[in-house]
Amino acid sequence: MPKDTFLNLPDEKRAHIEQVALAEFAEHGYDNASINRIVAAAGIAKGSFYQYFEDKQDVLAHLITQIGQAKIEFMSPVMQNPAGHDFFTVMREMYRSGLAFARMNPHGAQVANQFLQNRTHPVYAAIYADSLETAKVFYHNMLDMAIRQGDVRPDIDRRFVIHMLITLHVSLIEYYFEEVQGGAIDVAQLDDNLMDTVSTFLDFIQHGLAYKEEGVPTHD
Repeated sequence: MPKDTFLNLPDEKRAHIEQVALAEFAEHGYDNASINRIVAAAGIAKGSFYQYFEDKQDVLAHLITQIGQAKIEFMSPVMQNPAGHDFFTVMREMYRSGLAFARMNPHGAQVANQFLQNRTHPVYAAIYADSLETAKVFYHNMLDMAIRQGDVRPDIDRRFVIHMLITLHVSLIEYYFEEVQGGAIDVAQLDDNLMDTVSTFLDFIQHGLAYKEEGVPTHD
């Protein structure tokens, strides 16, 4: 986490340093990102950088947290006030809002792309592990509400379902680019066609694989 000296900076200066650092990571990735370029572009002394952050990993972890917070604030009214909407509508809006957010924040989308492509990298893996706990809380709250509303069975193993939803989210993005688009993963190239894949994904989550004849009871 950034040091208090950074958090106490004027908002405009703090935001400028964050934007410069995000652009550096987006263009060069973690390994090739340069603290020298960041401080030069931000107009600060290198010594000041180390008064603000421990190292490059500290900066990247902070930026990921900032992106996550900005994304939550950007979410559609359905996501901000999910009560009254069924679980699958909320899930669909999560992806729709995420797509719009990625378009409006290309540097953030590029950094997210680096995470998808470098999940075994120790720095990306460490930051992802921290973010994972936030995602688990998010899905847990969604499932709680869905169960109360009668959208999801109350007898599900929540820990298992949360794990699968998070894992399938990554698999959905991989499938979209590799099978639908026929190319390498590039989050910056997401388009409206993603929502067709999301609909297929949500249909699978909601209805599963079993064939159900109309009027014939099932063993759900």
